[in-house]
Amino acid sequence: MDKKVYEFISETTHDPIVEWKTCAITGQPFAIFQSDKDLLEKISPTFGDKKYQIPTPTLCPQERQRRRFARRNERKLYPRTCGMTGKRIISYLGEHSNIPVYELNAWFGDGRDAKKYWRDFDFTKPFFTQFQELQSQVPQLALSVRNSENSDYCSFVGNVKNCYLIAGSVYSEDCYYGSPYYSRDCIDTLVIRECEDCYECVDCRKLHGCLYCQDCHSSSELRYCFDLKWCKNCIGCAGLRDQEYCIFNQKKTKEEYQQFVQWIHLSDPQTRQMLHNKLQELQLTIPHKYMQGEQVDRVSGNYVYQCKNTHFSFYTDRSEDCKYCQQVVDLVRCQDNNYTEENEFCYEYLWAYQNKNLHFSKFCNLMSNGFYCDACHTSSNLFGCIGIRHGEYCILNKQYTKEEYETLVPKIIEHMIQNWERWQFFPVDISFCRYNETVAHEYFPLSKEEVLQRWWKRQDEDCAINVPQGIETIAAQDLPNDIALVDDTILQKAVICEDTGRPFRILRRELEFYRRHKLSLPHKHPDQRHLLRMNMRPGRELYLRTCDGAGEPFVSVYPSEFKGKVYCEKCYNKEVYG
Repeated sequence: MDKKVYEFISETTHDPIVEWKTCAITGQPFAIFQSDKDLLEKISPTFGDKKYQIPTPTLCPQERQRRRFARRNERKLYPRTCGMTGKRIISYLGEHSNIPVYELNAWFGDGRDAKKYWRDFDFTKPFFTQFQELQSQVPQLALSVRNSENSDYCSFVGNVKNCYLIAGSVYSEDCYYGSPYYSRDCIDTLVIRECEDCYECVDCRKLHGCLYCQDCHSSSELRYCFDLKWCKNCIGCAGLRDQEYCIFNQKKTKEEYQQFVQWIHLSDPQTRQMLHNKLQELQLTIPHKYMQGEQVDRVSGNYVYQCKNTHFSFYTDRSEDCKYCQQVVDLVRCQDNNYTEENEFCYEYLWAYQNKNLHFSKFCNLMSNGFYCDACHTSSNLFGCIGIRHGEYCILNKQYTKEEYETLVPKIIEHMIQNWERWQFFPVDISFCRYNETVAHEYFPLSKEEVLQRWWKRQDEDCAINVPQGIETIAAQDLPNDIALVDDTILQKAVICEDTGRPFRILRRELEFYRRHKLSLPHKHPDQRHLLRMNMRPGRELYLRTCDGAGEPFVSVYPSEFKGKVYCEKCYNKEVYG
């Protein structure tokens, strides 16, 4: 991120930059704001009469995010055996991780006690070495699928039903391949909310019956549309508000529109390509708002809704006084948080929710006053613990008295400082996931050579692709374009991706969806389709540029070389709403 971005946000928010630092990995400069120092001062622990000050970070925001993301694998699932029941299960941790896994009921059941893996702290070893040793012993939850039904092949989901290969989703039903929230009957999506009967939609909210849409809101029956709100029955349109029966942004009669609908066939690849190209051309002619968001006060980032004083943040809802957060909801005074909800005063935290004063940790729930914790629930005052429930005053899963805990933790902190392990999130090299399995690789891709140069683990992409014996295969390019020509025998076949050669299946309800909407079968593996949707988005980088209307400066995800028109909120509203 350019220094000018930090300086602009500092000036406009009256939050002074108190220090410039150089990222230890990239060599790029990044700013430390007064608000950063204030938060670190607030969360630094005190033992006895001494405060153990958490120092400012050594890595830039992007590298800190990469480090957290390198512990989250959403899409690579493996067959495993539950270490408690012996049952064959699915897990996001393969055998190569050397981590034992338990199925959901066993992991949350009364028979599991993580304290039995306790160990004394060894002052002759680095802290992270000891944490890694503990990590190799304590069973992890195979898949985080809470309060859900018939959704065994999903990850990091809650309250979903009849879903398949969705990730990070909640309160959704009959959804496949994507990340839907509060949605139903949707296929191949990327961060949609409150949508129904939608296909290939990206960053949309409150849609019904829409196909191939991006950044659309509160609309229905759209095809190949971008940035539409309160619209209905539109094809190939961009930037419209409160319109109906439009084709390529031209108003049509109902009869003209229906004739066009009868003429186009979305099962035809040439028709889809034509609509895609027309929409791409049209997108460059409409005004773009400097950021996606509503009901905000003093924010920077993108897709920020109902937030106040929240900066450098993306996909953030109902949060206040936050910074460097992505895909979070209902946070207060948090920094460097990802995939979480309802946290307060949490720093460098990943995944799960309802925590307070929890730092450098992941996958904890209802936790308070903890450091370096993983998968701990309903606990407080833990340091370096894994899988603890209803615990207090534990270190490396060993139980201590309050007095013993408050005596030993400061010594461990001093030991970490001496070993150059100063306050930081878990290093990538002790992640039980391989780098290119994780969301880190999606947002910060590295070549095989780059991963190995950093001494990180990597999955061999040349591993064998196995189709179970007796399963017939069909090359994607041999599939009929017309869905009417596809019979139910496709449900017993494996389709071979035209890009990667990886096999994938077509499910019964998925086939019914394609038939209902007269769509051709997908030709690419679900992971490949996900990457294509990811590439549709603007990056999570901010740039200082000027409004193409009034010339006022602002920070935006659109760089100066972006060919479309980018407006500040005032000019955008004037241009779009009149």
